[in-house]
Amino acid sequence: MKDYGTCGFRFQDALPNDVANISVIGREEKMPGTIYDWHGLKRRDVGTYVFQYTLSGSGGLDIDGKSYSLKAGEAFIVEIPSDHRYYFPKDSKGWEFIFITLVGREAAECWRFMKEQSGPVLKVPPDSKLIQLLLKIYQDIYDQKITDAYYASAKAYEFIMECYRCIRNIEKATKDFSLQITKALSFIQTHYHEPITLDEIAAVSGFSRYYFIKQFQHQLNMTPVQYLTKIRIQKAAELLRSTSSSVTDIAARVGYANANYFNKVFRKVVGVSAGTFRDSKDVVGIDHLIID
Repeated sequence: MKDYGTCGFRFQDALPNDVANISVIGREEKMPGTIYDWHGLKRRDVGTYVFQYTLSGSGGLDIDGKSYSLKAGEAFIVEIPSDHRYYFPKDSKGWEFIFITLVGREAAECWRFMKEQSGPVLKVPPDSKLIQLLLKIYQDIYDQKITDAYYASAKAYEFIMECYRCIRNIEKATKDFSLQITKALSFIQTHYHEPITLDEIAAVSGFSRYYFIKQFQHQLNMTPVQYLTKIRIQKAAELLRSTSSSVTDIAARVGYANANYFNKVFRKVVGVSAGTFRDSKDVVGIDHLIID
């Protein structure tokens, strides 16, 4: 996954103004000393709708006379123009987030519905379908899979529908993860393609290694390593189905330097080899992984 970057859309083949589409998407990290401050009444863009999700660290939002501290696992939604301000606080040690800005009537109606139902700040688990979709759209754009206004619009509608789905089932979907475990989940979700270690994941949570493993198992019913493996194999399965990349290349893209070891893990988890999975016409579902 591309770590950080921002992409704006300016298609020559423009769609009607009321059709939903992506205006900007990006993933950024702000560190102490960085200036990041957006006022909703001082921006040039008009008729745009921002969804911004905190992956780690903390940010700030002032809206409707209230101030919010945005922590890992929380998203905010705002309409531009409107009276709001989101920013990188001076006392924050860092803020990593991913955002998408949409345009169009359907986006406007969705944002208004979400705000009516949940307010401007939403708690969304990092492993939810909504956040997974946002991460995938971001990656697809940087892999140059979204190259025209029509495909971008289709992704905008897909994101809008997933927002509705998330809000409709918000109580069911919002798992009671602690902030420390949420930080760890976000880290795994965004760094699974790197050679991350259990000690690194535990450090992100702020817990000791032993206590982190205990809390992770209690809240997710699996170990951190099992969860990391689950994410990597799910991503590998997607790549096997949607690309012509070699198994060796896919192994590297999901965090396995050794393709033979990747094949061994894939077969153990899914029940068939990576090559057989790619060639099979039957879709193998991966919902729960049991790893000895």
